[in-house]
Amino acid sequence: MGDVMNFKICAGAGKVREHKDKQYEIVVYTKGKGIYHTEEKEFDVCCGKITIVPPGVIHSMQVCSGIERIYIQGEFNQIFNLNSAVLISDNPRNEGLLLAKMIYDNRYENPEYVSALVGAFAHFLLQSIRFDDEVGLAVKEIVNKITTEFYDSNLNINQLLNNSGYAEDYIRSQFKKITGRTPVEFLTKIRISHACYLIDTYKSNLTLSEISEKCGYTDYIYFSRRFKQIMGVSPRTYMNEQ
Repeated sequence: MGDVMNFKICAGAGKVREHKDKQYEIVVYTKGKGIYHTEEKEFDVCCGKITIVPPGVIHSMQVCSGIERIYIQGEFNQIFNLNSAVLISDNPRNEGLLLAKMIYDNRYENPEYVSALVGAFAHFLLQSIRFDDEVGLAVKEIVNKITTEFYDSNLNINQLLNNSGYAEDYIRSQFKKITGRTPVEFLTKIRISHACYLIDTYKSNLTLSEISEKCGYTDYIYFSRRFKQIMGVSPRTYMNEQ
């Protein structure tokens, strides 16, 4: 089921008593206002805000006015490397909220598809986390470049690493430390997650070869091999199951 295992998805309203979780908790606020508390920080939350809380962090929430939210809990350790809770603001297009609603609305559908959505959502959030040091900012720049240009078959990972201003081996190791993946693994996951989205949405209008090309693969056989490596089934099998 992809690489985000044992996740659960639910919605909620009202205050939250002080507690801690064994997994990462992502909370997307869809309505109202509230105050999110941890031992170290306090966040004002409302529609357009997203909190990410690592395992073991004690947290609670006070309601100010009709707060509603979507929860996604899971083993995101390979994606996030956080020691404390963070607050993220959605982008102007509200893509975080739209992704969260898509995940919630499809929570009882094909597990592989939902896992791909959850993984894509987590990577979307990773782009928005602020890094305090220069190396973290360099990694974020590479993440942004990969995420926005993954469809380009000429995207050169080695060139991105060299353009960071750091030695290639060093920035590659820092990239994996922060994201949980090598740059190539990160790119592959983004591409295959997008392929799942295209298959589910446009399977009647696009061939698998066309989908492969739209995800940055000019060699369909290579695309199929990578797809099966991530999803556990071939693109054809995945399409037929939708």
